[in-house]
Amino acid sequence: MAAKTRLPVLESLKYPVPSGKLLTARSGRGTARLEVPLAKTGSQITVRLICLGPGDAKVTDGSGGSVLKVAGCNATAAYTTGFTGTKSDRVMQLGVKPSVEWRLLVWG
Repeated sequence: MAAKTRLPVLESLKYPVPSGKLLTARSGRGTARLEVPLAKTGSQITVRLICLGPGDAKVTDGSGGSVLKVAGCNATAAYTTGFTGTKSDRVMQLGVKPSVEWRLLVWG
């Protein structure tokens, strides 16, 4: 019988460390709203996501702008993106199906 696929523990996704301070590290299931305590705008932001379950994942900022899109939550890779933060990045929304399990980390 094949082993069941599982997400890695949240702690293991902190490495390799991108530049900046870890601002938020969350685990969950289904859609979520995340507060990101940005000290200032204009700094470099890094978002890392891994997910497992049916469908895709989409991270948007507070204004609805796209931050990261993942086609297929299969837990085989941690997806990372970097960009310059703005005021609207203080809130991020993760859109996934209710049964999708995820881990999301943000540095800035």
